[in-house]
Order: sequence, then C-alpha cells, then structure tokens
Amino acid sequence: MTSSDAFECVVCTRCGLLGYMHHGLKAAICPLHRTAGDPMLTTLCLPYACKLLFQELQAMNICPRLTLKEV
Repeated sequence: MTSSDAFECVVCTRCGLLGYMHHGLKAAICPLHRTAGDPMLTTLCLPYACKLLFQELQAMNICPRLTLKEV
C-alpha cells in the first residue's frame, strides 16, 4: 500500500514535461511541443502528491523533467 493515491498522467518522452488531456480534442498534449496525439507521449502512473509537487515547482518557474526508459 502506498501513502498517496495513484494518478495516471501523460508525459512527453522528448522533453520530460507532464502533459495534459485536451477534452475538446480528446487527445493528450505536450505543453512544450503543443502536439496532440503525438506518439512521443506516454502514460505514467505517479503518486498524486508527486504530481502536485511538480505543479507547484512549475508555478515557481522550476521545470522538473522526467527521464523515461524502457524496462
């Protein structure tokens, strides 16, 4: 059991930033590349507290980037 709820988020494998779902287009979008439905976007399961930390850091103009690799 984890101490925080699991949260499914979209991550761009090129820049490492958290993406978001555009509900009008029904597609995931990278905030840096502004591409919808890009094959370079992948889904990742993070603790919700980690997602909140990333968003707080981005609000302070600190961009945490995730480096992803195949397992």
